[in-house]
Amino acid sequence: MSGLSFVQASAIIVALSVILASLHKLLSPWIELPRLPEQWLAFRSGLVWTLFKDRVGFFEGVALDCECGFAIITSDPGRVFWNTLWGQSRNPHPKARLLLYDYARSGTLQDLELEGFPSDFILRPLGLNVFRGEGSTRTRLFLVNHGSDVGTVEVMDIDYENARATYVASISDGGHMIRSPNSVAPISYTSFYVTNDHYLIRQKHPVLSFTESVLGLPLGWVSFVDFTCQTKPIFTIAAGGIPYANGIVVTPTGKEVMVASSSTDFVRIYERDIETNALSGNYDTVYLTFHPHSLSFDRSLAVDDPAVFDRNGKFLRGVIAAGSPDAGRLYCMANGPHGCVAPSVVAEIRRGHGPDLCPFPGSLFNLHSKYYARTLYADDGTNYPSVTTGDMDSKRGRLIVSGLYADGLLVITWNPKEKFA
Repeated sequence: MSGLSFVQASAIIVALSVILASLHKLLSPWIELPRLPEQWLAFRSGLVWTLFKDRVGFFEGVALDCECGFAIITSDPGRVFWNTLWGQSRNPHPKARLLLYDYARSGTLQDLELEGFPSDFILRPLGLNVFRGEGSTRTRLFLVNHGSDVGTVEVMDIDYENARATYVASISDGGHMIRSPNSVAPISYTSFYVTNDHYLIRQKHPVLSFTESVLGLPLGWVSFVDFTCQTKPIFTIAAGGIPYANGIVVTPTGKEVMVASSSTDFVRIYERDIETNALSGNYDTVYLTFHPHSLSFDRSLAVDDPAVFDRNGKFLRGVIAAGSPDAGRLYCMANGPHGCVAPSVVAEIRRGHGPDLCPFPGSLFNLHSKYYARTLYADDGTNYPSVTTGDMDSKRGRLIVSGLYADGLLVITWNPKEKFA
């Protein structure tokens, strides 16, 4: 739109929005997407459990601490009343919680007590991740929060023994480089990457924000934050031009950063400079058959395993992507979680070419691609809809999956000695 004024450009986008909305309403009853299996697993010895269904729901994020065998989970029933992109946008009474799931031993689920937080703190969580330094016993949680007018990244230390999360810092720059935060990937106790999914945020531009997603406009970006000096954090833009930048993960070697684009169904793979934290201007791309929401890494895999990382520290396997292939049904659930069901896919991204035995493959074969996706779990929504996050501990034989508008937590178990392609 070179040469157009902001008013003219906005008018064009509004007109496109009206046309797209009309077409969606007209054509959606006649659109038939590829059918997913009712439930499919990549593990021959696998068992699927939906736990805590009667106790909690609306899990958007889950982060595993494989070293300790705990999962930290967000639960927010208020998500039926608010959404950063679509659905309703009422202001519910805060009901969100952080939960601690002992998946390796007792199997218990309990609330994390929030300690030391400001009296006016409101929890409305999106993406989360944990960091544990090599040889350290301290676990730090980084969590994207939309509890105020501007998005923040909340930083807290986790005490597993006492099920407690202690406040460390709330990071924000007033809505500039952390404008529409969605997911976070820490690289130390005081630094992290965070995705910004939109430039045109819904609070200020409700129609334009929706159009930005539908058209796949490349307006999202990744910011890098260093708050070693809490009174003056340093904010820089690490990567830009990403349509609906959502999930993000840094490999355990620190050599690569992956970013999911939910509106265009691809994952960008950047090289990272360990000394400067800069991301490469060039990147590789893996195209998926679903809208990737979150990314994680199976941190139970050994860094020195030649089947996991090559001699240059580049990953060969272990990146987990989760999401839904049907944005229309996900939109339907956002407006009424029990009126319809959105299908779910969890897949592992690997370097090279290989088989995917699922009837609904995680990626389409591309001879020129350096990567492919191998489906781990697929569901047409009948058993567990609207998956947003999957995190794996293959050493213990656990894949833990959360669903934004689902009831309960999906846990897949298998014999870790089982070898699968």
